[in-house]
Amino acid sequence: MNWNHVVAVIRNDLRVLACVKWRWIEVTFFPISTLLLWGLFTLQSKAYAIEAGLIVLVVNLIWSFSHIAQQETNLLMMEDLWTLNIRHVLVAGVTEFEYIIAKLTLSTTTALIIGSIMAVIADAFGAPLSENLGSVLALGGIALLAATGIALLVASLVVMLGKDYGFLSWSSLHFFIFFSAPFFSHDLFPIVIKQVSEIMPFTYVFEAARALAVGAPVTTLGHAFLVSVAYVIIAWPCYFLGFKRSRKTGMLGRIS
Repeated sequence: MNWNHVVAVIRNDLRVLACVKWRWIEVTFFPISTLLLWGLFTLQSKAYAIEAGLIVLVVNLIWSFSHIAQQETNLLMMEDLWTLNIRHVLVAGVTEFEYIIAKLTLSTTTALIIGSIMAVIADAFGAPLSENLGSVLALGGIALLAATGIALLVASLVVMLGKDYGFLSWSSLHFFIFFSAPFFSHDLFPIVIKQVSEIMPFTYVFEAARALAVGAPVTTLGHAFLVSVAYVIIAWPCYFLGFKRSRKTGMLGRIS
């Protein structure tokens, strides 16, 4: 892998982002303002349901962090497809691997910066984060792995099926989140949906987040890690298969 290619793609993405102001508002204003609203709700709920408020606050933090990591990866890719910039990138000799590593690096950096700001805000509102820093870091790392796996799967589908499926960039995570039971135990699902929930990437992440929020023992990190790693392991060959099939069908030429 040529790291000069990776850096060149990242620099190009930063130039694009500098010209698209709404993207910076989307990635900073909405996650932070939403967390502030839930933080204020937590203060209001202290009189009657402080634990519920803290659960909402911590789960929303993990949700927003994962959303930024996944969505930014895929939207950066969609920017290249919409502007046909991907043609110049691939002609320049950048490999599919170098290309996605550049996207993941920039989106992960963005998610870590915004996520750190949100974590400080959540801690200020009473979420027990600073006293459980090890668990918080582990939880964030696992959520990042899951978001990476989803981003790779979405990238493979967009390359294979075309730009018309770009909506997956901002909608796919919500599908996984819904079946991951963010604010309640997945045991409440009907049996069939519960079985689906058990293989979702965030089910045990959110279970750990809820336990962390109320000061209960965090016991599902290991399970959450294994599921997230499984998604990444499955997603990598899917990503390369997407490019291979896209070349075979001529879709890559049409979208670039």
